[in-house]
Amino acid sequence: MQRQQFQRGRWQQPLTATLLALMMMVTLFALRGITPFGNHNLLIGDLGVQYTPFFTDFVRLVRQHTWSFMNLHQALGGNWMPVISYYILSPFNLLLFVGRASQIPVMIAVIIMLKVATIAGTMTFYLQAHWRTTSRFVLVFGLAFAFSGFVALNFFNVMWLDALIWLPLVTWGVDQLVRTGRTVAYFGWLFVSVVTDYYLGYMTCLFIVAYFGYVITAEWPKGQSVRAWWHQQRGLIWRFIVTSLLSVGTTLAILLPTVLSMLKTPKASAGLSNFFLVPTFGLEFFSQLGMGTTTYLQRLNHAPGIFVSTFVALLVLVYFALPQVKRGAKVRSASLLLVVFLGMWLRGFNTVWHMLSAPAGYPFRNSFFFSFVLILLAADAWHAGVQQLSRRWRWGLPTILGGLMILGTVMIGPMTSWTQSAYYTSLQPVNWGNLTLSVLILVLAAGVLWYRPQWTGLLGVLVGLELLGNFNVALTGADFGNQRQYAAAYTQAVKRLRPQTTAATVYRIRNNVPTVAAGFAGHYNPYNDSMWLGYNGTGAYSSTISAATIQMSQQLGIFTRNVRRLSPQGFTPVTELIWGVKEKLTTTGTQRVGSYVGMGMAVSPQLLRVHLSADAITNQEAILQALRPQTTPYFRTVTSGHDAVYTKWQINGADTTFPYNHRWWITPTATGRLYFYDPSGTSKYSTMRVNGHLVKPKWFADHQTMMVNLGQYRRGQRLQLTFASQQATVTGMHVATLPAEKMTAVRHQVAQHALTLHQYRGHLRTSYVGNLTGTAQKRWALLSLPAEDGWQITVNDQRVTPRTALHGLIAVPIHSGDNHVVIHYHVAGGRLGVLLGLLSLGGYVVLEWRRRN
Repeated sequence: MQRQQFQRGRWQQPLTATLLALMMMVTLFALRGITPFGNHNLLIGDLGVQYTPFFTDFVRLVRQHTWSFMNLHQALGGNWMPVISYYILSPFNLLLFVGRASQIPVMIAVIIMLKVATIAGTMTFYLQAHWRTTSRFVLVFGLAFAFSGFVALNFFNVMWLDALIWLPLVTWGVDQLVRTGRTVAYFGWLFVSVVTDYYLGYMTCLFIVAYFGYVITAEWPKGQSVRAWWHQQRGLIWRFIVTSLLSVGTTLAILLPTVLSMLKTPKASAGLSNFFLVPTFGLEFFSQLGMGTTTYLQRLNHAPGIFVSTFVALLVLVYFALPQVKRGAKVRSASLLLVVFLGMWLRGFNTVWHMLSAPAGYPFRNSFFFSFVLILLAADAWHAGVQQLSRRWRWGLPTILGGLMILGTVMIGPMTSWTQSAYYTSLQPVNWGNLTLSVLILVLAAGVLWYRPQWTGLLGVLVGLELLGNFNVALTGADFGNQRQYAAAYTQAVKRLRPQTTAATVYRIRNNVPTVAAGFAGHYNPYNDSMWLGYNGTGAYSSTISAATIQMSQQLGIFTRNVRRLSPQGFTPVTELIWGVKEKLTTTGTQRVGSYVGMGMAVSPQLLRVHLSADAITNQEAILQALRPQTTPYFRTVTSGHDAVYTKWQINGADTTFPYNHRWWITPTATGRLYFYDPSGTSKYSTMRVNGHLVKPKWFADHQTMMVNLGQYRRGQRLQLTFASQQATVTGMHVATLPAEKMTAVRHQVAQHALTLHQYRGHLRTSYVGNLTGTAQKRWALLSLPAEDGWQITVNDQRVTPRTALHGLIAVPIHSGDNHVVIHYHVAGGRLGVLLGLLSLGGYVVLEWRRRN
């Protein structure tokens, strides 16, 4: 009878939880005026500068039937498989196709609301199935997971929410495996979890190992030896291992090419110190048990986001004090909690959880597993019957919990002073009002729990209000965008760029126009403008940029803020020539780039022997000499005069890292554009002046390497260059003139052997076709395409093998005379990944069939 009742009501509570969570999100977004209930959009953080451009480009390519795994819209271009597998594969992304492209920020907000609501539903479903209960109160725990501290802090990292949706279903699959021996649910949901977000899916795999150990040891007979237990359970354990491997193996169609591509990306945080077993946080951890401890302003550096309501935290303590919960169960539960805690607390373990790479911002991305276990234990306590708790603990436990929250909060201030740590500084200022409110809610919840246990509805309302309040506090400081202005700016930019985005020929564009900046309330960095608007640009902000592209860009003087950000700044006629930059978009119109010849050119073997050094001017000189050799240099170094240096250690009462102020007299030895390059990256470009006129770059690039355009000057003109630096001398700083007529001569010669590419697009395949003329001396074609493993190139219908040139481009052998070049791209590892995925799926089907027969 109880089983039939459970079966009839198994969907009622999950659906109710989903609807309640959706109503809570609608209420929160409506109060904040967030789309679709107001004009505020979520162009904030990485959601504004990464995910929205990626989504917009994805929708455009699908709608225009021009899908290709080689995407030239980002930097030099690159394999788009990692972007697809990390950002695009959520089934919720189908909603992006509802409405116009300018309304994608609105649909993202809708997707976030639906994802949070679905988390509540799947968590409620899991807890209900785990405890075989139809209690209505179980949905409160589902809401606690959906509105946990992790979600409140990271909801705008929208793809991470999928991992929280699937985690309860994966654990439910493990329950099914242990209880019945059936593996279909576990195999299927683990596959979905990994394939929709491989990054947090990897973390889910780690957690599931610990969870399986927690579940399989639940029915360990008293007095049974380890050997006897192993003989009894080894079949189930091997089934778990094999099913896990085959499920993950089935994802290799996507994961293998993704991994191969990601291995070529630079790592921002490498080093042995990341694997030291040292603490990453202190007693302030306990402050996170209360509400309102972290805001949007602290998103890049904060304590673990583990908040699940003070009521749930109280029930966890109750669980370990309940007399009817057996000691063995408490040991198992404490062990699971400890494993997840150590994965956050000790740096080495934390690094392992984060795919062997310390996260750059948004720390403790695995904290939601800790919240999951807290909720699991709280639900266990509720299911076991909290009224059996000894009276001496009924107020003792709330006192302990309140004391821990107060202790954690009080310790933030002293730790900030003692350690001078940026981490503790990021936790300031402490919100004492929220701490007081949390303690009051705790007292009220305990009072209702012990004296009015029948008022479960009031407890549910109290928990819901606390969760909603914490989420609202987490939004503090979020600089929401303006949706109406964004839609108008996006539509206008698309219209303006239509000639470029619909061109049959392939070329690149440098865009200095702010385009969609009007939709942002905060500072707008246009790294991904080209993906946003669908043209072949020169900038990028993504963790998937290849290390070769970043390294080459730095060596050529193009500004790269870090290994994930490549800007359109620092270009010269030389780099525009080899990158295939045809146009520059400015606020006044479109300008033709004078050095443009095409997307490639016939070159001599000398160019392939050019090895780039740390000096960008020297590197560009070597490129020009390889393209058109001459006895005199193209870049004419200035005559260096007196350098007067004065030191200033403080500015406005604060210490400065650029104490040396140079007044350097220089004299150009040729007429033309003057360039400055500091290979050491110790100059403060924002202070740079020539004869008193400010010549700082458009982008803030202090303490970086970048080719700085100082302006047009005449030969023999005496100039005073002033700037601050970390160096006491100007030794190693390179200042040189590139005469326009010299660059014109190079372009004229190269243009006779240039390659103009035409693109022919189809579903999942794009072909680039062009012709160029080779000579006996020019037996190679340098292509303005990134060095990737997936290129398949034919010259006059003969397959040729590309090789890397200039550390980041490709070159192919050609013949004297006419050469017909056809270029295709196939994802490296794609076919092998599909084969391994099919073999894994087939292996699972065979094993499952044999088990049932």
